[in-house]
Amino acid sequence: MLTILEDERYIHEDLERLEQGIADRVRDDPNHIRNRLNRDHEVAQLLKQMQLQLQHLISSHDDPARSAAKELQKLDTADPFGQFYEHFEELREHHSRYPNEQAENSEQRYKPKHHGDSDGLMHCIVDTIFSGEEAYGRFFDLNTCHEAFLNLPNAKRLTYLQYLENFDNFTPGHGGIRRAEKLSDQYLQYVSQLVDYLTSFRKRTRPLDDTEKVLREFDQEFDKAWEADSVQGWTLDKPADASITTDEAAVWCDDCEKEFKNRNVYNGHLNGRKHIKAAELRKQRKADDGEQVPTRKGGAVSTTRIKERVIAEREHRVKRLASSMSTERSDTRVNTERKQGMTERERQQELENLLNVSEAPRSSAEEGGERGEDGEEKIYNPLKLPLAWDGKPIPFWLYRLHGLGVEFHCEICGNFVYMGRRAFDKHFGEPRHIYGLKCLGITNVTLFRDITKIEEALKLWDRLQQEQKKSKIDEGSIVQMEDGEGVYRPLPALYTVYVLRSSVRKASLYIGSTPNPQRRLKQHNGDSKGGARRTSSLRPWEMVALVSGFPSMISALKFEWALNNPHLSLHIPDESRLTVVKRKRWTRRRKLKRPSHTLLSVVSNLHLLIGVPSFVRWPLDLRFFAPDVHAAWEGWMAAPKSRDGSATKCPSPCRRGLRILTDFAQDAAPDQRTGAQALPLNYRPMRDYVQKAHDVVASNRQISCVHCGEMLKEGRGMHAMCPLDGCTAMGHLDCWSRHGLADDAEGNLIPDMFCCVSCGGEIRWSDMVRELSLRIRGQKEVERLLREAARKRKKEEKEKEKAERQSTKRTRRKKAEAAETEEEEEEGEVEVKVDEKGKRKRKKKVAVVETEDEEEDGESKAMRQPTKRTRKKEAAPLKTEVEEVEDSVFRSLPKKRQRKRKAEDTEVVSC
Repeated sequence: MLTILEDERYIHEDLERLEQGIADRVRDDPNHIRNRLNRDHEVAQLLKQMQLQLQHLISSHDDPARSAAKELQKLDTADPFGQFYEHFEELREHHSRYPNEQAENSEQRYKPKHHGDSDGLMHCIVDTIFSGEEAYGRFFDLNTCHEAFLNLPNAKRLTYLQYLENFDNFTPGHGGIRRAEKLSDQYLQYVSQLVDYLTSFRKRTRPLDDTEKVLREFDQEFDKAWEADSVQGWTLDKPADASITTDEAAVWCDDCEKEFKNRNVYNGHLNGRKHIKAAELRKQRKADDGEQVPTRKGGAVSTTRIKERVIAEREHRVKRLASSMSTERSDTRVNTERKQGMTERERQQELENLLNVSEAPRSSAEEGGERGEDGEEKIYNPLKLPLAWDGKPIPFWLYRLHGLGVEFHCEICGNFVYMGRRAFDKHFGEPRHIYGLKCLGITNVTLFRDITKIEEALKLWDRLQQEQKKSKIDEGSIVQMEDGEGVYRPLPALYTVYVLRSSVRKASLYIGSTPNPQRRLKQHNGDSKGGARRTSSLRPWEMVALVSGFPSMISALKFEWALNNPHLSLHIPDESRLTVVKRKRWTRRRKLKRPSHTLLSVVSNLHLLIGVPSFVRWPLDLRFFAPDVHAAWEGWMAAPKSRDGSATKCPSPCRRGLRILTDFAQDAAPDQRTGAQALPLNYRPMRDYVQKAHDVVASNRQISCVHCGEMLKEGRGMHAMCPLDGCTAMGHLDCWSRHGLADDAEGNLIPDMFCCVSCGGEIRWSDMVRELSLRIRGQKEVERLLREAARKRKKEEKEKEKAERQSTKRTRRKKAEAAETEEEEEEGEVEVKVDEKGKRKRKKKVAVVETEDEEEDGESKAMRQPTKRTRKKEAAPLKTEVEEVEDSVFRSLPKKRQRKRKAEDTEVVSC
């Protein structure tokens, strides 16, 4: 019989043994995951045993019956030898009763047990807690949960891979399960099964972690979110109305728990059978929630709400557990994809190899040789082959098969080296490579596969950006304008209606509208993609006329339709049309036939449309790119002809404010852009106007309204400026409007054209409003225009400085030449004459020499100064007659003989 003191001594000794056993296991670091998990589970069990022993020791120290004090008193007063012999007799009696019982060795009780030990206590613990699919905790085994999900009512038929991606997505409607269907017992059982598996998997793979503490933290987070009514998918029911989702156009239906693209589709489904049925079920569910359960705060909660809380709590646990085990989840997905490409035999063989894995027997370090210092067997790997799943080197043939000896360098990853093509191909989707691309400013990662050089990646990215800019509409032609409701809408710089003429058949004309005439002309001619199939048979086309200045796309389309259909348009009176087809009987299937376009009809209808009340106040510009079309317009304006050929007066003069521009290719230089290609598609024509307004506003000087004289305060009201060059008159927009409508007797609300009170020039209201809109809401476009103006100003200054330097050099050169001429004139060497044009020409004087013969004859001849050739001939010695004969004979020989003769003479001279 053990005494209390002996029991406490035994517990202290056992605690020290347990501590030593844990230290021995922690010091060991196995290679394989099976051995690591086995070690962690052993440590966890030893820690649990330590806790039990400590609790027993603490309880013995409490000693409510004072047994320890009595035992100490007995030892002090009793005969020690008597007690010794009593214990000795008890031991002899016990061993005589159990003669074959072996004594327990306390030193070997908690030592690590290796492979081959017959008394291994906890060696194969991981073999019984993991399934073959889990591979010792590397992968999830959610096949049972997947089958339970597929058996749920209205659940989508997801594959196992899809289920692995979405098993923690509990958004209402996702996977085909709505909120009302989640309240069933079958769904509660499914979610509970999923929570139990993930909790068990975490405990089995991480035995040293305090899983219960982690779950308590998850529950605390859920309680806070539930009290704040912020749990996604489980908020309190609101009135059955559409709720706007994150997308501005999408609408969510609470009854059907479904998202619709826009409100029109949502309103259309309200009368459907499914929506009516879902609304009735929701009302019935609310009516069934009559029984209320009191809460701590004095309120009441329905039984349905309690059940929703239970299900929401389990869903929250699934989400947090899945996020904490994201590595195992991604590995499971990769392993499932890999197994789908394997045969059944390969799967069975892999499972057998995994189950039969074992470590080589260990022995003490004293056996030397092939053992390491920590007792593990040394692996013989002279070729430094990669290790397989069992911790041993892979076969050399497999190493050569996968090309693991080939190095692949990636400069984007920081010159990281990847061994083998498979690892190299896989790394393009890994975080290291993606982070390197983002550091270079590259966002589209999918297009940069197999690119490892930084220079190549940057070149490709620049090329993609340039192509993207070409394919898109010029950013300079669109300014984002915010209306009163806070919605940003584009304000294009140009909307046009164009007239095309076929180069194959001159009589064929086509009328259309576009914000980008250059791109549209290329589409008509087949140079770029984007429709224009109707005109493909008569290519190439040329743009002969263009109307610009429309305030919106709708107005441009309205003008185009009226110009294409003058027989149906109500803008042009019947008596004013030049070409009208013979009317046919109106039927339901057949409308009036469209008249064929001719140059004269298009010009006449264009003139009529520009002057009708619907379009007369628009700030339109008419451009002609062909001389014959412009001549037809001028001829029509001068003396148009009626249908019977008789001359009549022009129906109406050209409207006020219409600017007619011409741009003919024959008048331009060869390298100059003409026609539609020269049209400005952005706000660059307003650059000087914007620069002038910006300089005045940024000067921070006090400016008064040019009309009312009131001081203009920055940030209060809209202040417009005169667009004419040299005029900086600024005033309130209302004052400008009243001034523009002062002489208007028609009662218009918006002015069209008027004169500036400061400079007296004619102003277009549209130009003034466009600059004001840019200044207030188009900040990016204004900044771009200001940068361009600054660059233009710097360029002009450089050119001016260069011209000044060149003029200074020319002046200095002329002064130097004049000084030199004056010196030569003084010396008498140069004679200066002035020609008819007034230019001064220099002429050298010729020296005159008289010989003795000329003096005798009395005649004088002017002899020029001898040249270099003359001086050379005079200095040469005279030849004899024999030498002259030899030279003549030598020149008469063929060139080949001459070269041979020269070579012989050279040899003789050298000798």
